[in-house]
Amino acid sequence: MEVVIDRDAFLKGLQMVQNIVEPRQTLPILANVLLESDSDAVRVTATDLEVGARVAIPAKVASKGAITVSARKLAEIVKELPTAPVALKVTDNASVSLRCAGATYKLVGLSPDDFPPVVPASPASWVSLDTKTLREMLGQTSFAISHDETRYALNGILLVLQEKDVQMVATDGHRLATSKRSLGRGVGGMTGIVPRKAIIEIMRVLGAGEDVQIAITENQFVLQMPSFVMTARLIEGQFPNYEAVIPKGHPGRLVVSRSAFAAALRRVAVMAEDRNKPVRLALTPTALRLTASSQDLGEAEEVLEVEYHGGELVIGFNSRYLLDAISAVEREQIVLELKDSLSPGVIKSVEEEGYCCVIMPMRI
Repeated sequence: MEVVIDRDAFLKGLQMVQNIVEPRQTLPILANVLLESDSDAVRVTATDLEVGARVAIPAKVASKGAITVSARKLAEIVKELPTAPVALKVTDNASVSLRCAGATYKLVGLSPDDFPPVVPASPASWVSLDTKTLREMLGQTSFAISHDETRYALNGILLVLQEKDVQMVATDGHRLATSKRSLGRGVGGMTGIVPRKAIIEIMRVLGAGEDVQIAITENQFVLQMPSFVMTARLIEGQFPNYEAVIPKGHPGRLVVSRSAFAAALRRVAVMAEDRNKPVRLALTPTALRLTASSQDLGEAEEVLEVEYHGGELVIGFNSRYLLDAISAVEREQIVLELKDSLSPGVIKSVEEEGYCCVIMPMRI
């Protein structure tokens, strides 16, 4: 393999895939990226056997070939290079020479023959989304993914491709977030739990403007953008019946400014117990009183003017959960639906359909 590639494009491509490489690997080759030259591009591939990604970078190709080299070291080198063409040449003894301006490197590699394949299965059908919509949906659900490794089925987002909708659901057992968008056209019904690592990487690499295609096969999630493809092995296990968790209607309805509510929560939570930051909400038809206290630190209180329809109510929540749910709403007005002090609350946007977050209350 002998190629010349633009340094900035090379660095961008490496950054799109290098986070998939785990620092500690049982197989040495998984610490490497696979470099393959095509007729007019270099493909850079990384995988940890669960998640894989491949990006194609335009290049002047003198001869085709392939090599695997350390992902971390190659990224470190290219990051420090000046903005100039980078020449790569693979030698016979599984090493690659790299030249840029006056700098020369020689990297010891491994044979590409042992690199695990990152080839997506052929999906029956693709779902097209614009990047803004996909980013919004992930932002409205990813915060609720569980980090409890013993509840493996909750360590990702349930992706549901329905007849004319796409829906994402995440829960950690204390809260559940769901986001739904209309596709406007029919697709087959497919579901799968996409692992947290893939979700994080998707949110990191999403650009602006281009459309994204997603698909679910029997055991794999696939995302495709121009010059980029990502695959992830679906999480095996039974996701909870999320539709049964979402309350169908609460008598209490609080309408409040998102920014004012979030700011008051942050101020009051300064005095809350550190472990789970509990805040008490006391509601009357015209006012919301937020209080938090700590036996060692003291207490805080703030009153907001609000619009509340329902009986007077006092309820406690983990303030971090409330702030996460509020932050996922882009519009200024939000709705908090309540039943009683022991039933979960539901946060929605006044204007946006499709998003809601169910949060279990706390005894304070």
